[in-house]
Amino acid sequence: MKKYMVLSMCVGALLFNAACEKKNEKVDAVEEKEVASADWVEDQLSESNEKVNEIDAKTKQLEQEIAKIKLAVENQQVFKDVPIDHWAYVYVTSLYHQGIVGGVGNNLFAPSQSITRAQAAAMLVRAFQLPLSSKPSVFSDVPDDHLFAREVMTAYEAGFFGGYPNNRFMPSEPMKRKHMAMVLQRAFKLQPNSSIPYSGYKDVNEKTEGAEAIQIISQYGIAQGSNGYFYPDRATTRAEFATFMYRALNLQK
Repeated sequence: MKKYMVLSMCVGALLFNAACEKKNEKVDAVEEKEVASADWVEDQLSESNEKVNEIDAKTKQLEQEIAKIKLAVENQQVFKDVPIDHWAYVYVTSLYHQGIVGGVGNNLFAPSQSITRAQAAAMLVRAFQLPLSSKPSVFSDVPDDHLFAREVMTAYEAGFFGGYPNNRFMPSEPMKRKHMAMVLQRAFKLQPNSSIPYSGYKDVNEKTEGAEAIQIISQYGIAQGSNGYFYPDRATTRAEFATFMYRALNLQK
């Protein structure tokens, strides 16, 4: 009798363990299903984001084309080297009519030419409609009779620009893209925003001069790189600077 009781207890224990294992297998299966579901949701979100980005890009392209047509209808072509099919036509033409940019003579804008630090200072002063400084130049390489002396001093006093060692401004130096980012970030008082995604650039790291400013203007859509590169040491062209200015100004509207 005792043998049957012991045998029954053993069988019961085995059945109980088997039931527990089966229950655990079900739990594991549910967990695996839940994990798979989470991955599926992640994939769907990724696909949705890609589609949204594609739609945004197409919308911006359409808006650009509409703006071109509107400008072309309302105004005659301003610069011979910035026709309606030029990628910066809207930006350059719009800023021209706002009195922010000018040409280089002979109805030319020279869009591919590097913009100098003095020219960039003048554009910013016009954009913000700042009264021109009447103070003498503090820079050894910007005499008071320099073409942009008052604009340089105005931009300097506004905190847009800094100088170089030995009281130099280097007015004729092409403005590098990293310096352009720093100047625009200061001028428009743009702050970091953790809610805006930033994928970074292959040629920009924490040691890059102006890295934070590059991140900020990229987050706000003022400037983008190309194929994952920002080219921080490359000179900014006149068309590029007009484009960045146009976008930055439109952030305030």
